[in-house]
Amino acid sequence: MTIKTIKILLTTLLVISPFSFAFQLTLAKEVQPRYVHLSWQNDTATTMTVSWNTIDLTSSIVHYGVDNSYGNEATGAEGSWHHVELTSLNPDTVYHYRVGNGKVWSTDSTFKTGTLGVHARFVAWGDSRTNRPERKEIMNTVNTLEFDFSVFDGDLVESGRDVDQWYNWFADFSPLLKHIPFMSVLGNHENNHSNFYNVFAYPGKEEYYSFNYGPIHFIGLHTCVPDYGGTFDEQIDWLLTDLDVNKNYKWKIVIMHRPAYSSSLRNYNGDYEDIQTLLVPIFEEHNITMVVSGHDHWYERLQKNNITYIVAGAAGAPLYEINEFYKIEESMYAESVLHAVFLEVYENQIDLRTFKSDRTIIDQYTINKESKPDLRCNNLPFIYSVSKNDSQDITITISNIGEVNITEATKARVEISTGESWEITIPPLNISESVSFEYDWEVPDKELYTWTVTVDTENQINEIEEDNNQIKFYFDAREPEETEKTSFFAEGIWSFIAALSTIIAVVIIKKKRKK
Repeated sequence: MTIKTIKILLTTLLVISPFSFAFQLTLAKEVQPRYVHLSWQNDTATTMTVSWNTIDLTSSIVHYGVDNSYGNEATGAEGSWHHVELTSLNPDTVYHYRVGNGKVWSTDSTFKTGTLGVHARFVAWGDSRTNRPERKEIMNTVNTLEFDFSVFDGDLVESGRDVDQWYNWFADFSPLLKHIPFMSVLGNHENNHSNFYNVFAYPGKEEYYSFNYGPIHFIGLHTCVPDYGGTFDEQIDWLLTDLDVNKNYKWKIVIMHRPAYSSSLRNYNGDYEDIQTLLVPIFEEHNITMVVSGHDHWYERLQKNNITYIVAGAAGAPLYEINEFYKIEESMYAESVLHAVFLEVYENQIDLRTFKSDRTIIDQYTINKESKPDLRCNNLPFIYSVSKNDSQDITITISNIGEVNITEATKARVEISTGESWEITIPPLNISESVSFEYDWEVPDKELYTWTVTVDTENQINEIEEDNNQIKFYFDAREPEETEKTSFFAEGIWSFIAALSTIIAVVIIKKKRKK
């Protein structure tokens, strides 16, 4: 090959390579993983389903392992919505994973498998529907909370028929969904459309289903079937069988969209009579602990016949005004505010705290199965973004969430990851009584700091739950990390540079030999 020919090839490569690389980038964009999210189709302790979307059809591959070297691979069907179930996982274990088609990959993410123990932490929320700024606001707050998974009571989007609304919803919720499993039921605005079934992977029929996590049996119902001319007959048959199979679970929680009870005009007009007539008797007969629903856009906690009913319907949908005229006697607390509900479950206790997007707690409620006292720090395990040398006002609140008064002073301890610690004295506390301690703390450096609060450090109290005595919350003063680029772009540009360098080297060698 002559020098002239090499020069021609080099010139041609320099001209066409930018276009070729641009073409490669276009192809990569078509199969670039997006909207990665997690759910369960089977056992929550040993499986995880990873789902994502690509613009074009491509293969479905997940690399996963206990660190970012992965070491394991699982595959699924080719498509544009991808669902791959990972099996034979270890319980209570953090896994790293990435998704792609073998050439184009997502960035590394993590998830944690479910527990075989008796402690679970989850978030309940619903009705994100219309207002994107508001739903991103509450999502961002939820994403700074340490918990295991979330359940959603429907009406994710305004119209389930509109695929673009699903794309927007996933774009808004992606920061959370890629590392926390998300289990949703259908609302009326999903229209029971195939889009819901395309984007999520849930157990069984998916329209209604159940799953177990730790000490809890969850039941997801579709309470909007009358909107499509259907009946509850099929669901009731399934529900009775499901409850019989899972009758030994101490805690049973139902997730559904239309509520059984609510202080709303809808309830006043009899819109929920079918649920009260057909489903509530089953709930009461089978000792359902709690029913979480949405549809009415506010927060409300109600109590009827030993069942706690929660309306969590304000994760972005337009808020409804609460009219005192329609308030029913079952209502214990109601507020029209953007919110989510944090529930912590133990063997003999469910502890509920409802919070706003500014992390303020608006409602606290505890279900206890034993008549004993119980101390707990009310702070939720949030991660707070702070700045170095900023002064932080920190309030620690400690409550008696048990069923018996505490008649003696007790000790608690506060520890900071800097090594600083101190003891505080908790005065006697009656049932539901609290005491608060305020601190002015200067953040020393750019690190992640942990505050650990432990109550009843001297084991003076025989409590309902001894395992709820410690809480950790976090202050992150680090710089935000840069978004990692996908492997394709790095490989593509370096391949181009390598090819160009090779040709230049050949030209130089040829010239030297000719001389």
